[in-house]
Amino acid sequence: MNIGELIKNDFLNINNKKVKKESLEEYLKSLKNAELTRFAITQVFVDKDYFKLYKVRNLNNRPKKYIIDYILENLEDILRTYIKIIRTNEIEQLKLAMNNNGKKLDFDNVMMSLHFVNFLKIFSLAKVEYNKKDGSIKIFMPEEYINIFNKCLSDKSLLAENKSNNEIFSFAEAVIDTYGIITLSELHEIFEREMFKIDVEEFEHIIASFNTYEEFYIYSDYEGETLMCNIEFDDEDYALDFYDNQKGDYKKYSKKDYLKISDGSYVKNLKSYKKFINYLDKHYEGILEDLDTIDRFVVLDYICFAQMSIEDADNAFRSNIVRLLEADSDEIEELLRLVRDIYYEYPKWKKRGNV
Repeated sequence: MNIGELIKNDFLNINNKKVKKESLEEYLKSLKNAELTRFAITQVFVDKDYFKLYKVRNLNNRPKKYIIDYILENLEDILRTYIKIIRTNEIEQLKLAMNNNGKKLDFDNVMMSLHFVNFLKIFSLAKVEYNKKDGSIKIFMPEEYINIFNKCLSDKSLLAENKSNNEIFSFAEAVIDTYGIITLSELHEIFEREMFKIDVEEFEHIIASFNTYEEFYIYSDYEGETLMCNIEFDDEDYALDFYDNQKGDYKKYSKKDYLKISDGSYVKNLKSYKKFINYLDKHYEGILEDLDTIDRFVVLDYICFAQMSIEDADNAFRSNIVRLLEADSDEIEELLRLVRDIYYEYPKWKKRGNV
């Protein structure tokens, strides 16, 4: 089994129960009240539909039939919302899933497919069955969802809104990835410097809309400021202390480099990374066929851990690398030294993006 399949097994193994096609009524009845409520409330938040807010926020405490009736009454509006916040590059995967509803699927890009499957699962847009033996997945979505999604995907104005929202969120995410933690006003200032002018409240709302399922964290009480972080701190005070203890001025990057840091490609031009890759190529035949997965789960994971603690990063590396490679203790320490050198050459959160 290659590294990519190993990671996919870990991520999807909780979905190894058999599922089947269901009618819309059967599908909704099978969900928990909390799942139904989350499915419904996203539309109210993203669309700022405050007239429905009071009604929707109390759904979880109502009988399931009441929640389902509300969903059926507002189904098209609810599903349109998810087209506004799905990653633009995953729309083709949505089409593929709908066109092969209930059939075996094998996505080419492991990382992208996991993110897409997670999006479907978090919002109960579909049920997923994972076959551990052959690594395939089946996605089961009610036909009514498919019909509405297809209608949405023919709406040019909705797709334009999706593209605009993605452009804003992706750059904001890239800046947060670069500095680790930053105030909303600082993030907004960098955005306007590198991108375009946008009202700060609209900017914050778009970020928060995507962040209903993305993975960075918001702390809202720093001298009247909002802190945006791409890791979860044990408590809010720790986040505030980490921000206060950052050193120096923010290093300015180009729009291109911010995005490269976020998508992981920034490391590829570092001398230390090239040494690491040459070592892998020399000692582990065929390993570079899984290079994207190595980048994500070896190099970039180490960097993320090291931003907080090099000792914790070293320990995590030693524990995880033996699952991915057949390496003796001397080889593990050499790999660790090479990966640590990449971190030393990489933008540091504690130094506000300086090396």
